[in-house]
Amino acid sequence: MLRYISSRTFSTAKSELVSTKNVDIVSSLISKKLADKFTKLFAIVHVNGRQFKISQNDLIVLDNNQPIEIGDKIKLEKVLAIGGSEFTMIGRPLLNKNKVYVNATVVEKNISSPEADYVKYDGKNVKHLTWLSREQTTLRINSIFVDPSIIEE
Repeated sequence: MLRYISSRTFSTAKSELVSTKNVDIVSSLISKKLADKFTKLFAIVHVNGRQFKISQNDLIVLDNNQPIEIGDKIKLEKVLAIGGSEFTMIGRPLLNKNKVYVNATVVEKNISSPEADYVKYDGKNVKHLTWLSREQTTLRINSIFVDPSIIEE
């Protein structure tokens, strides 16, 4: 006896090949935008197990204590995507770390405000109240560097 698991049929969308002329036009427009120093870029970076969408002069707060000191300059190399108002370049999974990276500076290391962790067990007169404060590191994004030769990849 045969059973139908699903009555739906699936098919893939047919992809169209883009002419090299169109590819050249798009890559020239993107390279013009990257060469313009007034173009505001954004980047999606992976730091400390989290993803952040950042642009220049943004502040990001990292949980837990990082082994860096205030004033240290760091280079964030795990860039998942970059873009501007008219384009976006997405890595699969990451963009080339030699051609795209983000410069940041550690501006603050502090402790978060205390949060209550309250536990009460049912049927027993057992209660636990603890106050938790987490260490945090704040980074300021100085610049997003993109080598224009990344477009040819």
